[in-house]
Amino acid sequence: MKIGYRSFFVLASIIFFICCYYYYPFLSDDSLISLRYVQRFLEGKGLSWNDGHPVEGYSNLLWVLATSALGKLGLDLIFSVRLLGILCSLGTIGVILNHFRTQNIKREYVFIAIILLITTPCFAVWGIGGLEQPLYAFLFTLVLVEVSSILKNNNLKRIGWLSIWLGLLAITRPDGFLFTIVASIFLLFIHRRKRGDLIKIGFTVLLIPTLFLLCQVAFRYSYYGELVPNTALVKAKITIHYILRGGFYNLRAFLGTLLLSGSGVYFLYILVIKKRNLFGVYLLLNLVAWLSYTTLVGGDIFPAFRHYYIVLVLFTFAIIFGLNSVKEIQFNNNKKIIIIILLAVNAYSQTFFTDNENTMIERWEFRGMRLGKTLKNTFSDQTLLAVTVAGCIPYSSELPTIDMLGLNDYYIPRHPPKNFGTGTLAHELGDADYIMRRNPDIIVFHTGFDFKIDLNVGNQLKANKIFINNYHPIIAESKNEKYVLYFNKNGKSVGIKKDNNSLKIPGFFFKNSKDNTSLFLNNKLLKKMEAGKTYHITIDNIPTGNWKIKESAGENINFQSKVSQKNNQLYLLITPKNKMFLETLELERKD
Repeated sequence: MKIGYRSFFVLASIIFFICCYYYYPFLSDDSLISLRYVQRFLEGKGLSWNDGHPVEGYSNLLWVLATSALGKLGLDLIFSVRLLGILCSLGTIGVILNHFRTQNIKREYVFIAIILLITTPCFAVWGIGGLEQPLYAFLFTLVLVEVSSILKNNNLKRIGWLSIWLGLLAITRPDGFLFTIVASIFLLFIHRRKRGDLIKIGFTVLLIPTLFLLCQVAFRYSYYGELVPNTALVKAKITIHYILRGGFYNLRAFLGTLLLSGSGVYFLYILVIKKRNLFGVYLLLNLVAWLSYTTLVGGDIFPAFRHYYIVLVLFTFAIIFGLNSVKEIQFNNNKKIIIIILLAVNAYSQTFFTDNENTMIERWEFRGMRLGKTLKNTFSDQTLLAVTVAGCIPYSSELPTIDMLGLNDYYIPRHPPKNFGTGTLAHELGDADYIMRRNPDIIVFHTGFDFKIDLNVGNQLKANKIFINNYHPIIAESKNEKYVLYFNKNGKSVGIKKDNNSLKIPGFFFKNSKDNTSLFLNNKLLKKMEAGKTYHITIDNIPTGNWKIKESAGENINFQSKVSQKNNQLYLLITPKNKMFLETLELERKD
C-alpha cells in the first residue's frame, strides 16, 4: 500500500520530533539576547537591552515580534521560541508536501528529499535552538514555491504572495533582502520581452519588499538613531581572514551533510546543464548568492551549520526536481530497503560530526541562566554587570549589563581595535578603559569559568591597572556549581561602603591564601570561614583614627580580630573560632 502525502506528513513530523528530542535541550545563547529584548518590550521598556540609549543588538525583528506576541498571551518566552521554531519547521515540511502534491512528480522523490532534510541535524537543532532560522527557512520555502508556480503556470497571478513572503524575509534578517534581489533579477530577465510584466514585477516583487525594508530602516533610524543594526558593526567586515574562514565554513557544512549536499549539487547540475531547467537556474542563483554572502561575512560560530539551512532547502528542491527530470526510477521492495538503510546510516553518521555533536554537550547557557537568577535574587536591581556572554546571564538576571563584546553596546562597536577582522568572528571587540569608566559592580567572563578570560577584552583587562587594583576574583558556590566572579570593591551596589567614620565590608572580600570560597545562601553571598584560619583585607584611603568593629552579620559569627593602620591603609585580620559564614562586617572610627 502506498503511503499518501498526509500520512507521510505525520510520519515526517514524528521523525522530526525524535530528532528534536535527541538534541534537546539545546538552546542558543543568542536566542536569549533576543529574549531580553522581548522581555523588556513586554515590560513597556521598548525594544532595548538596557535603559538609556537603545541599541539594536538583535538581527531578527520579525522573530522578536512573533515571540513577543506569544509572550503577551502569557506563554513562557523560552517555550515560545521553541514552539515557533517547531511550528515553522513543520510548516516548511507541509509547504513542500502540499506544493508537490499537485505536481506531476512521483511522491517517492518528494519523500526521499524530505527525509534527507529532516534527518540533517541542522533542521532539528535549529527547530528547538531558539533563533530565527526556522522562520527564515519557512518564508524562503514559500518564496521557492511561488516562483515554481509562476514558472509552471507561465503567469504572474501569485506574484503578490511572492512579494509578501520576500518582504517578511527582509525584516526577519537583514540579509533577507538578498532574495528579493535574486528573485527580481531572475523574473525581470525571463519576462524581459513583456513590458507589462516588467512593470508588474518591478512594482510588486521589487517595490513591496523594499517598502518592508525601508519601514524597518525608518523605525531603526527614529528609535535607535542608526541606519544599520549594531550587529553589522560587530560582525560585518570583509577581510581575507573572514573570507577564508567563510569558505572553510561552507566546505565543512558541505562535507558534514554530504549525502544531501552531494545529491543536491548533482541534480542541480542535471537541471541547469543537462535539462536547461529555468527553476534549476533560479535555485542556482540563490545558491551562489547565499554562499557568496556567507563566505564574505566569515560563516558562523554556532553549531550544526546554522547558516547552511538555506542551502539545505535549496538542495531539497533540487533533488525533487532533479529526480523527476531523469529516467523514471522504479521503486521495488529491494530498492526501498536499500534507500531506507542509506537514509538511516546518513542520519546516524552525521551525529558524529563535531559541529553537530557540540549541540549535545553545549549546556552552559543553562548554567548561565542559573547564575543570572542567583545574582538577581542576591543583589539589588541596580547592580551593574559586565559580561562576555550576552544572552543567558543578562536575560535571567534582568540586571543592567555591559556587553563587553559590544553586540548590545553603543560605544564598543564604534571604537574597534586596529586589527579588527583578523580574529574570532563576533568576539574581537572590547575596550577595557571604557568598561572601567562604566565601573561595573561584577564582571563575569563566560558563565564564571575563569579560563574563559582569554579574549581580546579579557587580555586588555588583565593589563588594566584599575581592574587589577579594584576587582577581586571570588569563587562563589551555588548548588554544587562554582563560579569565578570579579567583584568591584568600589562598586556602588556590591562594594565597600565607606565614609570618614564608618566602613561596611561585604564578607566575600576577605581573603585567605588557601580558602577563597563564598556561598550563595538564602539570597545572600556569604564568605565561608573555617575555624583557626586567618582571613584578611586591606582597604586604601582610610582616614586615620581608632577603628573598631561595630557589628557583623552572617551565620555562626564568632571570631577574633585585629585592626591596624599605616599610610592611609587599613589592615583587618579575622580568625574564626568556629566555622562561620560572614555576610558583612561594619567598623566605626572613634577619635
